[in-house]
Amino acid sequence: MGELAAVVLAAGVSSRMGEFKPLLDIDGKTMIRRVVDNMFAAGAEPVVVVTGYRAKDVEEHLRGRGVVFVRNERYFDTQMLDSLLLGAKALPAETRRILLSPADIPLVESATVQAILAAEGPFVRPVHHGRRGHPVVLSGELVSSLADYRGPDGLRGAMRSYGVKATDVAVEDRGTILDGDTREGYARLLRYCREKTGRPVHLQLDMRICLQGETSFFGAGCMQLLELIRTTGSIHSACQCMHMSYSKGWKMINEIERQLGYPVLARYQGGSCGGGSRLTAEGASLLGTYRQMCDEIREQGQRIFQRYFPGGETLRDC
Repeated sequence: MGELAAVVLAAGVSSRMGEFKPLLDIDGKTMIRRVVDNMFAAGAEPVVVVTGYRAKDVEEHLRGRGVVFVRNERYFDTQMLDSLLLGAKALPAETRRILLSPADIPLVESATVQAILAAEGPFVRPVHHGRRGHPVVLSGELVSSLADYRGPDGLRGAMRSYGVKATDVAVEDRGTILDGDTREGYARLLRYCREKTGRPVHLQLDMRICLQGETSFFGAGCMQLLELIRTTGSIHSACQCMHMSYSKGWKMINEIERQLGYPVLARYQGGSCGGGSRLTAEGASLLGTYRQMCDEIREQGQRIFQRYFPGGETLRDC
């Protein structure tokens, strides 16, 4: 173990994207694999991946890569700072510097990482034409002090509160500011990768599965909403986690129940927790059955896709 370690943040719900960001493909390799490989290439050891939502999927995907996994069980109501501190607890005592990156910033150049590692200061970050990017480098001493922060705005608020001065490193690497937070952002990543490599975009199968009654009424967003209600015990918390209005969440639930003809949520009030929501037996069964069906359809779909588009290559001669 050396003095440099890394923490990769992969606990979020990916609600703005609509797909699970860490496992999205960029030129034949997932986002999180690219980030993890960059950390190892920089000499970081260990590389800690903080998981939360769909933790098992991330852990299975990276199994055998030599990473250390830490779960943020409260991923639905915590911030980046909380995940950073959880990850930092898994680092060896001799760690002096920590490379920190979200899992959805996959196209950073190795020269950029070396440039920020060469700079001095407790908090070093790349800046591309005035825009602050990732990854960043934090001193182990600074991260230890952040554990005492209880104010607002997470990591940014802690830096501001403690008067931490950032060391900005000017870079020409646009990958430092490109993330896959939305579908538009993901498209920009794919376009940037094509520009850098000169290769056509790696083809993927875009499969969106919905249940239809009178209309299509249950898809990936509804599944995620029910999953988060089950996890948090509250439709209000689930909506917050998905960056969705409370009224929109209830509208989705009401439409699901109307078309199915049975309740998927049981509402309760009072008690020490102030009330909340939980899935009914029918709602839990719907969630489990839908997820299992989607997994099976995608597995079969990928087999068919690979038969017609082996390796994701574009067929030029038909």
